[in-house]
Amino acid sequence: MILSRSKPANDNRSRGIGSGKRATFPELEDFIVKRDYTGAITMLEFLKHDGNTDVWISVWTAWCWFHLGEYKRALDEYLEIKKRDNLVTSIADNIALDVAVCYFYLGMYKESQDAVEEAPKCPLKSRLEFHLAHKLGDEEILMQAHAKLRDVPEDQLSLASVHYLRAHYQEAIDVYKKLLLERRYTRYQNDETDWVKVLLHINSTYMALNVYVALCYYKLDYYDVSQEVLGVYLAQHPTSTVAGNLKACNLFRLYNGKAAENDLKQISSEQHTFGQDLVKHNLVVFRNGEGALKVLPELVDVVPEARLNLAGYRLRHREPLEARELLEPLQPTSPLHYILRAVVAVRLYNETNDEEQMKLAQQSFHLVGSSASECDTIPGRQCMASSYFLAGQFEEVLVYLNSIKSFFVNDDTFNFNYAQAKVASGFYREAEECLLTIQDETIRNSFTYLACLCRCHVMNKEAHLAWEICVKSAGTPDSFALLQLVANDSYRMGQFLVAAKAFHMLDKLDGGPEMWEGLRGAVCGCAQAVAAGAPSSQLRDALALLRGPRAHPRAEHIARPIAKWAQQNRIPV
Repeated sequence: MILSRSKPANDNRSRGIGSGKRATFPELEDFIVKRDYTGAITMLEFLKHDGNTDVWISVWTAWCWFHLGEYKRALDEYLEIKKRDNLVTSIADNIALDVAVCYFYLGMYKESQDAVEEAPKCPLKSRLEFHLAHKLGDEEILMQAHAKLRDVPEDQLSLASVHYLRAHYQEAIDVYKKLLLERRYTRYQNDETDWVKVLLHINSTYMALNVYVALCYYKLDYYDVSQEVLGVYLAQHPTSTVAGNLKACNLFRLYNGKAAENDLKQISSEQHTFGQDLVKHNLVVFRNGEGALKVLPELVDVVPEARLNLAGYRLRHREPLEARELLEPLQPTSPLHYILRAVVAVRLYNETNDEEQMKLAQQSFHLVGSSASECDTIPGRQCMASSYFLAGQFEEVLVYLNSIKSFFVNDDTFNFNYAQAKVASGFYREAEECLLTIQDETIRNSFTYLACLCRCHVMNKEAHLAWEICVKSAGTPDSFALLQLVANDSYRMGQFLVAAKAFHMLDKLDGGPEMWEGLRGAVCGCAQAVAAGAPSSQLRDALALLRGPRAHPRAEHIARPIAKWAQQNRIPV
């Protein structure tokens, strides 16, 4: 496109430069080439203020506002142009299409659909109709629009973007590969290593494709590859908001939120207006939800992930009903949405015991884990493991968790779930080691954690460690359940002294006949163990429990013959 100029094309600027006597004034094209849209708007506003009412000034002003991400201001400018009398037909047709595009970027898809109908047929209109069909979920029109796409870069890029939006990331990469390889004279084999070489040597005309490919690799969890490809573009355009944001997201996945935040802060609001909503959203994520209630509500339906991340924040703060309320207006279309829906259902099942919620959770996890786009990703395997976990098929859980455990060496939540599956599958030593690596105090104080650790101690012949946990938990709401678990597991594993201590404590708390029978059996078990060679102190401690204060009326019926047998065998009790 030949840009309109603010000065005549035959004006000899070089003469002024050479003489050093006349100032050189930039032209509109200078600002546009440098992507200095703010400078361009300043110049255009100056021309308006100077009394210039040419329609091209308003057109270029709207165009610059659009490229700054100020779609509402661009739309207002285009609508003002549309009201002008005696517009040239070509300009009027273009304005109708520009208005439709602005509506599209503002998320006003119905309005965009109405506006695009006024525009004449052209390739851009076909592409916009293709995107609108996807956004409005009209599969029939989507296929019709797909059929109109040509084998030209612009149409193929639209096809790749819709593949990306539908989570078909590999298909999108294939389109980008085709576009890039067609413009390379050097021949490469079609493997991943040589494919990166192609990207590293790509000419500047298609430099932005590096960002699109990097986005796809990011979505496929290849963060290191994404970062390598992205570096090619950032070397040429270090101030790019989209590329800088993606780099920060890669750092977040590869390292931590602090590294990502430090990188993202370089995209300051003073230098960029485009993408600031995205930057504010991601800073909340990098800060582990800090400021979520202040920032995310106003970004719901602006940044697609804002609604989902706000629901995730509600979940972390034990507000499943509020999370479900956020998710309900939308049909799940992304893996994250399905995952959140599944987690909400699990939380609601825990509170209500509604079996329908459990079925919904299993189905949602299984849907993500078995999908072609997610089955080989880390979240996909986590989802499959979760589905089997809820179904009680723990050996299958371990198959999936073993395949990704190297990515979660220091992740407390992963280690907790992994340890539970190990306990349920009978791998108690490995489960114990995994549980002891967990640092999160919330997890360590939970009943599930304490119960799993007690069971591991008992099954690993270290019941005294389980008893120590019971002593520390005395007086808490979970103490009775822990005592029952330790008492029964210790009895079953032949660690009778700990079983006797636990049943003795339960007998004092409950006084039911089962507790007395357990205590009686555990004491007899201690006598049998001592007879088999166990230390005699065990029998002495067991009899002390049996004969202690508030002893059971029938305690002496058990204690007397045991003490007599011990005396006969010279065992001090």
